[in-house]
Amino acid sequence: MEMKAMLLKSGVLLTLGDAVVARYTLGPYAVNAYEVVCRKIGQGLLIDAPQGIDTVRFQGPLQALVLTHTHEDHTQGLKNLVERTGIPVGVQLLEAPRLPVKPALVFEEDQELSVGALTLRVIHTPGHTPGSLCLLLHNVLFSGDTLFPNGPGRTESPDAFRRILESLTRKIFTLPDTVLVFPGHGPPTNVGYERMAFEGFLRRGYPDNLYGDVVWSR
Repeated sequence: MEMKAMLLKSGVLLTLGDAVVARYTLGPYAVNAYEVVCRKIGQGLLIDAPQGIDTVRFQGPLQALVLTHTHEDHTQGLKNLVERTGIPVGVQLLEAPRLPVKPALVFEEDQELSVGALTLRVIHTPGHTPGSLCLLLHNVLFSGDTLFPNGPGRTESPDAFRRILESLTRKIFTLPDTVLVFPGHGPPTNVGYERMAFEGFLRRGYPDNLYGDVVWSR
């Protein structure tokens, strides 16, 4: 499958078969929003809505917006974008009550979302929030705040930390090593590197009360 990568702060990241993936790094927390465009129909899907997303010149018309979770840094631009475009918003079932707008799409585990010739799989990954989700497109995972380079997303309790580790173990680190990971903040990584770092973290052990901002190489 054709893959061309260009690591820019904002703009086109890669082409992957019928897909074009663009990244827009926005807002005071430098959130990565992603646009996935089907080259056959010229329409796209937007992932997350940080502050300033309503000012972006997108690669093509947007079919829908999917939120990886509803923390404010990922939703600050949501209302302005919806008011300007009327774009339908999708979110995982457990996050729906936290949205400032009514969702048009509510996802559960392993649902598929089609954009032209593209199909993305919804993966429910609780931990960072109860309804956090990732989206898998071919060899690319949009991980939101579930997985970053060298660690999981921030958690608010030991129970939440155990949940995010379970999500990663059962649902993300079972993917092939070559799967690219595009996180909600920071640069890309890949499943193989993060799995190897995670296994080292487990071998060293960690306290039962661990949570918060954790890195594999602590």
